[in-house]
Amino acid sequence: MSYNKNHSNYKYKNKNRNYHTNDYKKDEVVKGENKVNEVKKIDTHKEKKHPFVNFFLFLTLLSSLAFFGITLWKGQDQVDFFPSLVSSLLLVVFSILFVAICVTNPRRKKGTIVLGSFFLLLFNIFGGVNTLNLVSIPALGQVEDFTGKSLTDVVKWASKNKVTLNQDYEYSDMISAYNIISQDVSEGTKIKDVKELTVSVSDGPNPEKEIIVPEMVGWDSERVVNYVLDNYLNNVLVEFVESEKAEDTLIEQSKSGSMKRSDELKLTFSLGEEKDNSDVKLIDLTNKSEFEATFYLKQHRIKYEIEKDFSNKIERGNVSKQSKKAGTMVKVDNDDDKVVITISKGKSIKVPDLKKMSMVEITEWVVLNKLKLEFTNQYDDSVKENDVISTNYSKGDKIEQGTTIKVVISKGQLVMEDFKSFDEFREWADKYNIIYEEKHEFNEDVPQGQVISYSYKKGDTIKNGDSVIVTISDGKECKVPNVVGMTKSKAIDALEDAGLNYNFVTQSSSKTKNTVIRQSISAGSKVSNGTTITITLSSGKATEYREENNSSSSSSSSNSSSGSSSTSKPESKPEPTPAPTCDKSQGNTLNIQAGSNGEETKKIIAQLNPNHKFSWNFVTSCPNGDTTPGSVCISLDGQWKNYCDTITVTIVK
Repeated sequence: MSYNKNHSNYKYKNKNRNYHTNDYKKDEVVKGENKVNEVKKIDTHKEKKHPFVNFFLFLTLLSSLAFFGITLWKGQDQVDFFPSLVSSLLLVVFSILFVAICVTNPRRKKGTIVLGSFFLLLFNIFGGVNTLNLVSIPALGQVEDFTGKSLTDVVKWASKNKVTLNQDYEYSDMISAYNIISQDVSEGTKIKDVKELTVSVSDGPNPEKEIIVPEMVGWDSERVVNYVLDNYLNNVLVEFVESEKAEDTLIEQSKSGSMKRSDELKLTFSLGEEKDNSDVKLIDLTNKSEFEATFYLKQHRIKYEIEKDFSNKIERGNVSKQSKKAGTMVKVDNDDDKVVITISKGKSIKVPDLKKMSMVEITEWVVLNKLKLEFTNQYDDSVKENDVISTNYSKGDKIEQGTTIKVVISKGQLVMEDFKSFDEFREWADKYNIIYEEKHEFNEDVPQGQVISYSYKKGDTIKNGDSVIVTISDGKECKVPNVVGMTKSKAIDALEDAGLNYNFVTQSSSKTKNTVIRQSISAGSKVSNGTTITITLSSGKATEYREENNSSSSSSSSNSSSGSSSTSKPESKPEPTPAPTCDKSQGNTLNIQAGSNGEETKKIIAQLNPNHKFSWNFVTSCPNGDTTPGSVCISLDGQWKNYCDTITVTIVK
């Protein structure tokens, strides 16, 4: 029975297994049908075509190849040619792979492919035109190359990046006026490392430039006029005379070869053998240069006068109007039929309120009106940073083209900086007209000449008119010993113990030879460690000379008294004591520093140069125009001078 039960269970289990197997087979059939449907769908996708997408892919691949070709052709002139070539080559490989994947992928999405192709195409086009220098991509955070660009562009850039802009005007035949010739900061320099930028601005052709003028005799008038204009000759005198030479041919010139553009050049042209006295039909001279207009009038023997007036339309130096209209018949060589031409002085420029304008607006106004511009910077706690403090022309003033506009721009509040040396501080203070005073005191810890302290700490605000007091070390304090009466060796020991330097001079004296009879700095004086003191030693010569004189006088007296028959001779006068000599090989370099006024400068110089002799000349102004109180007019600092000669120092009192 148990067997049957088990057998029955076995059959039941098999029956269930068959049931599950049938279900599995049914699932397989369903999945197979789904796969067939998916394949059909895929086939359906394959059958669909997207010509717009394929066109975009083709353009992308073509642009990558074009970019590579441009880099290979034009990129050789660039510093980074090899990296650019490798980058463009990798871009071509990437584009090929990108196009291949997009074309062969059956599940591609049209929108994604078009978007990717568009950006890749845009990158290739932009890179190509940049390599061809059709556009310039400014480097972010770096100084640009401003060569050839307008001054206005540089001012905008400097204002935006908070860089102080300095301008120098130079003549240039190649760069148009108000465009940049050069800059002192290299292209690519990080802006964070740049505080100031100085640019050279073109002022147009140099009227004083020296050029080589060829021998032009035999040239026709048109060729000569073109040469004069192309080479900016500005002092050419022209005349026409009867000659057997061909009409309008140059027959004589006053000079050739090396000459300045402003040098006078006389040119004589031929009128031909016979004058033509028929009336001349006047042409339109408007907008022609003065040289061109007067050349034409002389060439056709038309009498003329020149007037000058402002013109808002005609460029300065060109004809703005003529008294007779173009087409009018004018008599030749007739004073009663003169033509009056008016030469433009340019615009009559009315100065706006520059204090209410920004640096960019002022620059645009200057360039538009063909003026010159000079910016300077100054700290001012009452004027906002980058605003105008002052100008050399006020609102409503009338000026001509070419006038220089001087503008002082505020740097805002003056904040004390950190300085490595007094010279660095002094350069900074002089640049921004900061008032400062020098004080000197002894200090064992700070070497002589270095700054002990400033009256303002780093970061402190210095208000307008405030003075910065600079305390400078005179080094370790030394007390001068009294060495008068000592021997030379003892004096040396005493001076070295005191920390002083010394030199010796000799002078005849009744004292024993090599005994100290004088010292240049009095005993007890307080001086800096290492100060040089001059010691005068006795040479003993004066004593020996007097003793010899006395002995010879005694023998002469005894001789005259013993022999009454001998002829008496007049008593000879003793020779004067020779003046003390000074050793001019002894000396030192001068240390010249200025104070806040004449007396303070005198005191400082005398204290720093105790062994030299000075005479003082106080003036209200130096020959170079410097009126700063305490200034030394003639530079003596660092010059070697001996201790014998007297040095004249001229100081602004």
